[in-house]
Amino acid sequence: MSDDIKGVNLKQADLDSFFLTGPGEDLVFKTMMQLASVPGFLKLFGPWKAPTGTIADNNQRWADYNRHDWSLRMLPAINVYESGTVSRTSDQGFLNGQMTIMTLWPASFRRPDSRRIEAAYQGVMNNFFSSQYVTQMLDEIYFNQRPMKVYGLNELGKTLNWTPNVEGLVEGTLVPVTILDIPYRIDLRAWNRALEFMGRTKENPFVDSLADLIGIGIEGSGYEGVVDTSGDVVVTLPDEITVENP
Repeated sequence: MSDDIKGVNLKQADLDSFFLTGPGEDLVFKTMMQLASVPGFLKLFGPWKAPTGTIADNNQRWADYNRHDWSLRMLPAINVYESGTVSRTSDQGFLNGQMTIMTLWPASFRRPDSRRIEAAYQGVMNNFFSSQYVTQMLDEIYFNQRPMKVYGLNELGKTLNWTPNVEGLVEGTLVPVTILDIPYRIDLRAWNRALEFMGRTKENPFVDSLADLIGIGIEGSGYEGVVDTSGDVVVTLPDEITVENP
C-alpha cells in the first residue's frame, strides 16, 4: 500500500481503483436511489443524496449502513444496508445474500397508531418490491444499460421477511422500529459477461485488458469455398470487424 493511503483514510473508492467494483457492491446504493425515486419516500424521509462517506451525509435521514446515532428530531429515518451471511455456490453459480431496511419511527407515536402505520408501511414495501422500480435493477442481459441496474442481479424482493413489534433506542428513548430483510441473488455467469462489457475478463478481472482492443482482422481478402465438383465459389468477407468499447 502506498504511503499516501492510510488505514483510517481508506475508502470504498480506493479499493475500487485498486481492483474492481465487485458483484452486488452497488446494490444498497441503487436500492436507495430507487426508493428516493418514489415521491412518497421523499415526503417521508426528506431529500436523499448519494452517500459520499463524509460527515455531511449525517444531515440527511437516509443511511447506507446500520446507523444508531440518530436524533429524535430527525425521525422518521431509514437505514439500508447489507446484513447476514453472503454465500457463493460456485464461480459460475450464484451469490446469495441479504439486504435489510430498518425504519425508525418518531417516539411520539401512540402504540395503536404505530401498529397501524407499520402495517400500512408493510403494504408500501410489498408494492415497491413488486414494482418496476425493482425490476429495473435486475440484469436481464449485460448490454442493456440503465443507471439503476445492478450487474448480475438475478433476484431481489421475491421473499420479504418482516420483524414486527421491535423497539430501538434513540437518545435514550425507545422508538418503534420496522425491520425488513430482503434476500437477494446475483448470477455470477451474468457478472462474468458484464466483466467483458467493462473491458475485463473472468480470468484477469483486475486489469482492463480488453480496453485497448479496437479491431479484429484476418489476413487475406476472402475465403474460398467448394460447393460441388463442378467449380469453385469464392465468398469475400470484410477483413476487419470494428469493435466499439463502452
